[in-house]
Amino acid sequence: MNPEERKKKTEAILSERNIPFIDWLPLTEDENEVVPRSLQDIGERIICLFCLAGTAFNEGDTSFIEYLKEYDLWDSLSKEEKNYLSSPSYGNQAQINASWRLEALYLLVWAVGLVPTLSFPTEQASVNEFIDSLPSSDEAPDNFISSLKLRPISEIMDASDLTYRLHWAVRQHGASLDLDGGVVQERHHAINWLTNYDGEKWDWVATDT
Repeated sequence: MNPEERKKKTEAILSERNIPFIDWLPLTEDENEVVPRSLQDIGERIICLFCLAGTAFNEGDTSFIEYLKEYDLWDSLSKEEKNYLSSPSYGNQAQINASWRLEALYLLVWAVGLVPTLSFPTEQASVNEFIDSLPSSDEAPDNFISSLKLRPISEIMDASDLTYRLHWAVRQHGASLDLDGGVVQERHHAINWLTNYDGEKWDWVATDT
């Protein structure tokens, strides 16, 4: 499917749900030109996000941090993630930001088939949907990462185009829509990283609309 066809497909979905869009919002990348992140990078990012969100949701629990250090994944964290996990705090914006990364994690586990469908972003994800697919606390991540398989790039770009146009709608009409803006934001961040939208490191990925 070319970008123009994908845009029309997305707009049909938006129309069915009475979600506004504009015709001149640019096309997303051609799927034949997208070079996604490696499965190694995706697997490490999944584990880093899980440990980040797990720490943010469970005050005083250091097991996620210990796991990252034990299995040499500390350096796979982004700078912001290292800053937070070096001295986790609670009840502030840093903790809130870290907990929201569960939504980015959900997008990535969908991209490698650990959840069957990517739900419409009307509510927040539940870790129970995929936690059993992740390594246990005493299990090295190697087998998990080596077992991952990326969904067809056409499916990923369908999700990318939809998320992109949903993010525009949220930014322009957020309060009037049956969408969770935080979920859309995190998914947009994750899928732009996944598809190498701008080639940036995790902390610097753009989510422009």
